[in-house]
Amino acid sequence: MVVLLAGATACARAPRSSDAARMPVCRGVVSLHEAPALNIAWIEPADERHRARLTDWCAMVGPVVYEPQPRRASITPIDRVAVVSWNTHVGGGDLDALLDAVQRGDFTRGEPLDAIVLLLQEMYRHGDGVPERATILSAVPSRIVDAFHAEHARDVRRVAGEHGLAVLYVPSMRNGAAADDPEDRGNAILSTLPLSDAAAIELPIERQRRVVAVAAIGGRTAAGTPWRLRLVNVHLDTALAFLHGGPLAARRRQADALVAALTQSWFFAGPTVLAGDFNAWLGEREPAIGELRAAFPDAPAVDSGPTWSGPLGLRARLDYVFAKGPAGAIEVQRLPSRFGSDHYPLLSVIRF
Repeated sequence: MVVLLAGATACARAPRSSDAARMPVCRGVVSLHEAPALNIAWIEPADERHRARLTDWCAMVGPVVYEPQPRRASITPIDRVAVVSWNTHVGGGDLDALLDAVQRGDFTRGEPLDAIVLLLQEMYRHGDGVPERATILSAVPSRIVDAFHAEHARDVRRVAGEHGLAVLYVPSMRNGAAADDPEDRGNAILSTLPLSDAAAIELPIERQRRVVAVAAIGGRTAAGTPWRLRLVNVHLDTALAFLHGGPLAARRRQADALVAALTQSWFFAGPTVLAGDFNAWLGEREPAIGELRAAFPDAPAVDSGPTWSGPLGLRARLDYVFAKGPAGAIEVQRLPSRFGSDHYPLLSVIRF
């Protein structure tokens, strides 16, 4: 495991003057509002073979977007936080409708929520910032697009800007090879609260490059009690090829690497909510799910219903929420609508 500082500075492990010059574009950091860019921690596999393949995929995407301060009125006190995990199907989901429904309290018995964090998988960025040409086609997956995506072009920067949200967007891969309107896609954390302690964890590559987005939030309750919460946004590989032990072993390797990274002594290791799309086609029988539940055992189980609905009536439970150590109660539910995506959002409410 290698730890870097991504952005304007060099390596956290034995810095060298050549590190900044060799930092690939995808590990650079840009802000949303042309403010000075901040650094984030970047964790990559120690295995040189993984790093060589990841570098090819990395070259096909643009830099990280990190804007830690929301552009809206500050929220205080904060006795509860809503965390929504959702695979947006690369723009297919209606984020505006989802955010409005959560804020109104549609899923919390009419109780409005203003402290909200969105852990979004398959978010996308188009146009400026993405390399114009895909020069390494072996590191470019097929484009995912649908009518909603094409009509509204609701990329991550536009959504964050229009809602005044703090944002950490970490692209994992290019979204197709098109040069006329280049896109990348990956994990995003959007928040009505300020973000801190941002990090990206590059998982061992199996079929495609996968990068975990990590950030922390904090506040004080009405009683004056301070709290902090680490948020981890995950999208594990599909890894369909039956090589090196098959897809179950592939996701187990990625889960093992993730747990190892998150337990490093230098990392903020406070209360944690870890959620996302784990592509766990065998559900609770997947070794990766067992590994993560053992490491983060404090979230209640959601009903066993499917969280993904695909073509030909296919349905599966691919999305999960795990937690460790929140000071208060945590409630988790699958929302009743997919909001235009092929995944149902999972809503967690943490009360401090």
